[in-house]
Amino acid sequence: MSRSSPSSFPGRVPARRGILVAALCLFAGALAQAADSSADERMLLAESQASVGATVWGIVSYTRWPVQPEVLQVCIAGHSAHAEAIRRTADWIGAERLSVVRQLEPGDNPAACDLLYVGEVAPAARTRLLGQLTGAPVLTIGEGASFCSAGGMFCLDQDNAASPAAGVRFSANLDAISRSGLRVNPQVLRLSRQLRGAGS
Repeated sequence: MSRSSPSSFPGRVPARRGILVAALCLFAGALAQAADSSADERMLLAESQASVGATVWGIVSYTRWPVQPEVLQVCIAGHSAHAEAIRRTADWIGAERLSVVRQLEPGDNPAACDLLYVGEVAPAARTRLLGQLTGAPVLTIGEGASFCSAGGMFCLDQDNAASPAAGVRFSANLDAISRSGLRVNPQVLRLSRQLRGAGS
């Protein structure tokens, strides 16, 4: 009795190949769709970061220190997805005001900063940082509504920051601003109320 050769089953191998080709096509299509989705997400993230950077420097441009610093010392505390965007948009306020942006390291004195931007830090560390700045002319901007509750001056709405088309909403802590000795243009304070109202 002779064995059956592969040719005795015509279409069997091509059918398997057809299934494999179809699966590969579906997989390639899914990869392309995922790549497009990933590119869209990266673009939205870049726009969000640019919006946050512009908001930070917009607040700076409407703030006056008791003695205007020749070189604005900008410190970033903790981790923030917007740190690089803040560095990149540092010239947004114009060439007439120089700035240096650096990461605040453990043990650094935050009172040596003119602007302290606070990203993700533990609540206890945030409280300690802000406590060191009581009465100091340091502009404080942080992420999330709890930053103002903890004594920060301006808090950015992180949920809204994920939607750059809507702009970046922020709130102002008038008590913290008044105790700092800084003067902030009332237009910024009115804008914060308008944006907060628009988000409610």
